[in-house]
Amino acid sequence: MKFYKFTLIFALAILSFACSKEDGSDTNSSFKTSNFEASINPDDLVGEWKLSAMNADTLVDLNKDGTGDKNLLNESSCFNDMKIIFSQDKTFSTTNARLDFNGGTSNAEFVCVKNRIDFGTWDIEGTDLILHISIDGTIYTDRKALNYNTSTFAFDVSKAESNIYVTDPGDTSASKIRILALEYTRL
Repeated sequence: MKFYKFTLIFALAILSFACSKEDGSDTNSSFKTSNFEASINPDDLVGEWKLSAMNADTLVDLNKDGTGDKNLLNESSCFNDMKIIFSQDKTFSTTNARLDFNGGTSNAEFVCVKNRIDFGTWDIEGTDLILHISIDGTIYTDRKALNYNTSTFAFDVSKAESNIYVTDPGDTSASKIRILALEYTRL
């Protein structure tokens, strides 16, 4: 149930919209761009987005080649099909995956659990993405700040939330991960 409950966090494209202060020649002007917070237009998110990076805060060696990498996509093909589709009518679908380290003949290998599809509704408030996702008949709501530009959006996932993507018994190369930064690219 934990996987299902928190799957919506994956769908959350947490985008902290970045903007820079524009130089103005009149420093006494009461109208300055720095007085306003930019917000994301919901129409800007409409479309299909594919996972393009899943960066950990530490090196991991999931493929056991002796070389660690912070980007889990370089260590496993498990997450290759992850995507989210935001529709104009404010509905969405997300294709998710996760690693389960309780697999293999000795329950010490990871197996990929992928292609779970979830559905829900979404909206934008300022730079926050609000998702309402239905899992087993229960609606879960989550709010995430988004980092957005026209071709990508990104968000961070905490250790507790990362259990959605990596079920770790505590003694694997993924055990030291505290933060995952997920980035999606527009297709």
